[in-house]
Amino acid sequence: MKQIKAFVGCFFIAVSAFLYATKHITAAIISSNINRPDVNYYEGAYKLVGFGINFWIIISLLVGVVIIISLLTQGVSFPFKKKQTIEENPHQ
Repeated sequence: MKQIKAFVGCFFIAVSAFLYATKHITAAIISSNINRPDVNYYEGAYKLVGFGINFWIIISLLVGVVIIISLLTQGVSFPFKKKQTIEENPHQ
């Protein structure tokens, strides 16, 4: 169960990173046809993308971080390797 929670937390952090990259790519696509050598419209296009995507970036990042921190406070060690017991060879 704890491995699934860790996967979900990492998934939300990955979604946040994907949305962050999507925001920059969208602004670049919007401003690609109107940029001139003397004027850069990327900042305006970046502001045009708006608060909506920022909201989802922040929410998904917070959800992922809260899940990971809740696992760490429960004493879970990453990367969830099971402890292997060393068995003595009886034939020695």
